[in-house]
Amino acid sequence: MKLEQAPILRLYKLETSKADHAKFIEACQQNMLNSQANEAGTLFMQTSHDEETTNFMVECYQDEASYEIHDSSPQFKQFISATKGLLTNRVAVKLFPEFISTKAENLSVSGPNNYVIYLTEIGVSLGKGDEFAHAVMKEMKTAVEEENDILAMIAGTIENQPNEWLAIEVYRNNAAYEKHLQTKNFKEYLNNTKYCVESKSLRKLQSDVIVDQGEIFYQP
Repeated sequence: MKLEQAPILRLYKLETSKADHAKFIEACQQNMLNSQANEAGTLFMQTSHDEETTNFMVECYQDEASYEIHDSSPQFKQFISATKGLLTNRVAVKLFPEFISTKAENLSVSGPNNYVIYLTEIGVSLGKGDEFAHAVMKEMKTAVEEENDILAMIAGTIENQPNEWLAIEVYRNNAAYEKHLQTKNFKEYLNNTKYCVESKSLRKLQSDVIVDQGEIFYQP
């Protein structure tokens, strides 16, 4: 699905105790799997965690109407009820979508799996925004098109902070990520952005749930 208008893109940082993490993931599964099945406008959802059970959830909706449908859905209301009292901290980040590309295959991943999520936070130097955007969009588009085991590349800038970028990358396994690092495409991206990046942090996350309607593409 090639999107002509900017979709709704959100990142949530949700913290739980280790004792409550399994209950949280169970609630995510019912919400995300049912949303994929029942909501055509819910395009992509994933939740993953680090070693400290800090959960990073990404949601993408086709438009505001699609978001409202989800927000009013029985599965989302059940999710809110099921996670009440489980979260020790919650941070919501609105993103302006800069690039989204996913494979054609419809994903419905839950339970133990080998999928790997990388979350990158990038601070771009003032005056280098357009240069960085051109390079990162070219790199992501080529990666999804040419590398079989890269399933999704999503990038956005934080609302009202256009120099603060977040990128979410979905790999079938860690070997796929290591292979990506050796590609000519990725090395060119590093070279082309070496004077654009002011700060960068990278998180490797364990995937818990991924749903994707498949073949989503957006570029402003």
